[in-house]
Order: sequence, then C-alpha cells, then structure tokens
Amino acid sequence: MKRATKCLVLAAGAGRRLRAKAQSKPLARLLGLPLIERVIRTARQAGLRDFYLVTGYQGAGLRQALGDGRRWGVQLHYLANPHWQQGNGSSVLAAQDLLEEPFLLLMGDHLFDPQIITELEDASLDGADLLLAVDRAPAGYCDLDDATKVRLQGDRIVDIGKELPSYDAFDTGIFLCSPRIFPALAATLPEDGSLSAGVRRLAQAGRAKALEVKGRFWLDVDTPQALRAAEAALLDQLKKPTDGPVSRYLNRPFSLQLSRWLVRSRRLRPNHLSLLSFGLALLGALLMALPGYAALAAGGLLAQIASISDGCDGEIARLKFQASEFGGWLDAVLDRYADGLLIGGLSYHLWLIAPSAASWLWALAALSGVLLNSYTADKYDQFLKKRLEQGRRPLRLGRDLRLLLLSLGALLNLPFFTLVTLALLNHLEVLRRIIWLSRQS
Repeated sequence: MKRATKCLVLAAGAGRRLRAKAQSKPLARLLGLPLIERVIRTARQAGLRDFYLVTGYQGAGLRQALGDGRRWGVQLHYLANPHWQQGNGSSVLAAQDLLEEPFLLLMGDHLFDPQIITELEDASLDGADLLLAVDRAPAGYCDLDDATKVRLQGDRIVDIGKELPSYDAFDTGIFLCSPRIFPALAATLPEDGSLSAGVRRLAQAGRAKALEVKGRFWLDVDTPQALRAAEAALLDQLKKPTDGPVSRYLNRPFSLQLSRWLVRSRRLRPNHLSLLSFGLALLGALLMALPGYAALAAGGLLAQIASISDGCDGEIARLKFQASEFGGWLDAVLDRYADGLLIGGLSYHLWLIAPSAASWLWALAALSGVLLNSYTADKYDQFLKKRLEQGRRPLRLGRDLRLLLLSLGALLNLPFFTLVTLALLNHLEVLRRIIWLSRQS
C-alpha cells in the first residue's frame, strides 16, 4: 500500500482547562515551543511534510503564529471549521473535499513518539478504513480517567468512548484513515459530532482496527497537570542509555534543570551552549595554569561546571528540534580542545611547583589517553547500544568521569597524582574496549 503523505491535525477546540496557560491551547508553550509546533515537528521526523490544520477557536491567531511552515521544512494548509463546537468529528469533516487518499490524523494537543506513525504506516489499513494506535498499558504520567477507552476483539475495534465500563486499551489520538471515514462521521451528525462516534460507526461495520504501540511515548495534554507531566516526561527522555555513571547520577540531574530554564529563550541555540561550555573549560584551564592553590581549585571547579553544562547543548537541541550534524561535530571538536587545554593547564601548574621531565611525560600520557578514549568511544557506543537493547548495561568510562577526576584532583591539590590517574585510567579503558570489542566481533 502507498504510504500516507498528508496529515490532518485537529486544532479547533477552545481548551478551556488550559486557558490559564494560553488563550489558545495549541499555542500553550511546553519547554520553549507551542504544543502544536511539537506535534507538527514530531510528525515531520516520521517523514510527513504536508499538513492540513483544522482551526476553530482563535484560528486567526494560530495561523499568524505558525505561518506557512517553511521554516520547519513543511507545508501548512489551514481549514476553518465554523462548527467546531459540535465536536472534533466535525473538524475532521472540514477536510473531506481535500483528502482523497489515506492520511494520518493527529490531535493538536497529543505528544507522541514519531515511531508510532512509522508503525502505523508499516502496518497499513489492510482492508480497513481506520487504524488507531492504542496502548494497553500506558505510562504512569497519562491521565487514564480522562483518556478515551477502546474495547477490542483481536485487532478489531468493537467500541470506543470515555465512559466505557469495560475496555482493553486506550486511544492515543493517532490514526491512519481512509477517506471513507468522512461518510461515517457525516452519518453521526448532528446527533453526535465527536470523532469517537465516527470510529464507532466504522467499528460496527467491522471496518476499524487497532495497532498496539506498547512502550511508546504518547500523552494527551489538556490540563495544567498534564502539561507538567509532559514537561517531566520530555526531560526524562533526554537521558541517554550510554551515559556514564557520573553523567547519570551527577551531571544529568543538574544539566536537565539548567536546560529546563534555558529552553525558554527564543534566541539561544545549541551551538551557543557548546561555545559557552568551551569558554568555561578555557577559563578553568587558564586558572589552573596559574600558581597558587586558589587558582587551581577555582579552575578545577570550573572544569566540573563545564562538564555539567556540556550536556545542555544536546538537550536543548533535542527539545527544540535543532539537532544538526554540524552541531554534533562542533561539540565534539570543542570538547577535544577543552580536554587538551585542561590537561595542559594542570600540567603547567605542576611544572611551576615541581619542574621535572616526569611532569610532562605524564602530561603527554594523560593527553594521549584522553584523545584515544574519545577516538574509540564512537564505535564502542554503537556496540554498547546493542547491549542495552538486550537489557544489559556494560561499563562506560568517558569524559564525564575524567573531568570529575580532574576537578577533584585540582580541589585536593594533587596535580601529579591526577595526571598519573588520568593517564592510566584512560589507556586501560582503551585497552579494555579493544579486548571487549574483539570478543563481540
């Protein structure tokens, strides 16, 4: 079956329960972006480019805020529904003269994993007129009392509604539809203008199916409580399975809270944060290169702050859909410069207080170990992700640990011991990776 290329997004409701956050619910901001923008750009990640937005309440403001979509690499078409108060089914009907092939149907206030769209399209309608993504065991942040319930018989939808006494799954608000949904919705008007009424009519004819999307993220954001839950869920998704122990338990909790605050800025971009982190490391290196404990300790403290802030660029990039290959490359290059400068600063401090050839030999060993650790990390992380998918968590010693060790060494006034530790630890870690990867091949 031909994959759907068009996406219908319902954004016509008044959203009274979120009125305190925004006059128009689709424009309520969540971690720096309006809800409706998150929906569109998430769908774009799944390959969709052509969007039809149905507006109603304050539709002009929505159109003015979003524009034509070209800045996101999509095309937005606007459909006004003067009868939006009849229900979301009437909003779907507003597109009946424009959508003549199967299309994706999304809610303007439902966040989701783009993989759900991919799974729906991979499954295809397969003779049905509607395929709904359902979840039998939603995550704890979902408000199940307010969710739409679905009764199933195998993969066939039997009934749907918020007040079902017995049910098997929950409606995620993500559909793959054929144009035959329009007659089904028209037949339920004016008695019932809800989308569920049209789905129920198709179900009675045996033409509505469900696809379970177990474990996938989705969330209906229609209350202040749900907005807070969405924020917490999106921040939690920024944690990486390949995070080392220091990142997981120390750096990430701090960087997430910092990103939560920084993401509100409309001008700040991920590359700015990469440069900021590098600037902190550079200042730390310069301080450590000065004589005296106070400068050494201050430099060590800045090194750890730089390590924490180094996570913010990637977090902001993912939260605001600003990730790029150049950004990732720039961050990696700046990290290598920062590592070299910090080790250089610590080494120079050691030479000032105890000049000897051994100081520079251990400095060279530490620097080469750090560079080789970083060089081997890419391939190692690829294997690591495969192991994580199998439920295992192999050891990973990376930049988070070495910057913490460098910071502690400076604070404890142990520059020589720190260089020796960094040299041995990084070279032994590279050797361990070589042995481990050779056994996996």
